Amino acid sequence: MRRDRIANEKIIDFFPPEACGIGTSISAVWDLRAGIPVVGAPSAGAGREIPTNILLSLSVAAGWGALGTLDLSVQTGDLTTSLVAYATGAQCLATELEDLYLFEFRDLQRYMRVDIIVGGAACTLCVIGNAERSRREPVFQAGTEKVVTILRSPAATLTGP
Repeated sequence: MRRDRIANEKIIDFFPPEACGIGTSISAVWDLRAGIPVVGAPSAGAGREIPTNILLSLSVAAGWGALGTLDLSVQTGDLTTSLVAYATGAQCLATELEDLYLFEFRDLQRYMRVDIIVGGAACTLCVIGNAERSRREPVFQAGTEKVVTILRSPAATLTGP
């Protein structure tokens, strides 16, 4: 049985695009059930399920200097007061000539702290997470579904040389 992806997955905007200088450290603690940062965030949007698996997409804007590095680490826990070190990502290097890095985390608890340290060169970065439950139970996703107009059937035969 196929289930609706939007009912099973949650997109969390961990860090919107932000210019970061050398030595900048950005971090936040997230309530994965609500999909919002813990400090100063409203409680609206809380779902009944806690996403336990997250694929983080870290995007680095063009112009990242050759000496640039990014270090990512994650803490998790059932309470914001008892977060423990959970994982570190392999260091991102500007010399790899990449602008998108993916990190997958499984079996997280309700709260997740993400820390990123910028070294060597300034850059602009953002982090978005695609979260879901390992048991594929529904999670809550607020949003407006927009109409999609199909311009051509992908199964149509192409003509040409």
